[in-house]
Amino acid sequence: MNQKFFQKEYVKKNLLDSNVEDRINLINNFDYDNYKALVKTEIYEDNDKYIYRQILYKNIRKYELNKEELLEVAKSLEYLNSIGFVHGDINRKNIIYTKEGFKIIDYEPSLLQIKNKKRQLMVTLPYVDKKELKKEKITSLTDKIGLFYFIVRNLKKISALDIVCLSHTLEHTRYIKENLNNLNYFEILELAFTYK
Repeated sequence: MNQKFFQKEYVKKNLLDSNVEDRINLINNFDYDNYKALVKTEIYEDNDKYIYRQILYKNIRKYELNKEELLEVAKSLEYLNSIGFVHGDINRKNIIYTKEGFKIIDYEPSLLQIKNKKRQLMVTLPYVDKKELKKEKITSLTDKIGLFYFIVRNLKKISALDIVCLSHTLEHTRYIKENLNNLNYFEILELAFTYK
């Protein structure tokens, strides 16, 4: 069977992070063999652009969330953290369920970009730390927030209305009592599954 790819282009001058080449090098060299939730991706230069190619998986939209299947996601996020890579946009559109399990997709070459003639962070509200949004400096804390809400939303422990309200305030302490900076991704998995 022929492998299908998702492809997009980035104009270099629209990528505003100072470490774009370092991020691209990390993405191209992720340990894809040992971290099954990561999706093989390559980014290469083409004159004034970068071409982004990622293996395309069919997203199975109906699934029962269980902790065991998310262990590979936690393991992969721990790995990304260990090599200094921040995804920045962990949410329901970027963690997909496939016949091979959960996959994390969409590794932006720059977390700060010009899109539609506007400077913007490649994050999804409300899955971002308020201070990081203000400073335009995204860290693994935002990835941890995203994973927590991915789980509690799928388990229907918080409502769509809660998410809308949270999008306006970004006051995560209403739902997250622990300091996520002090927790690893496996502990966040446990926290989210036991959330009441």
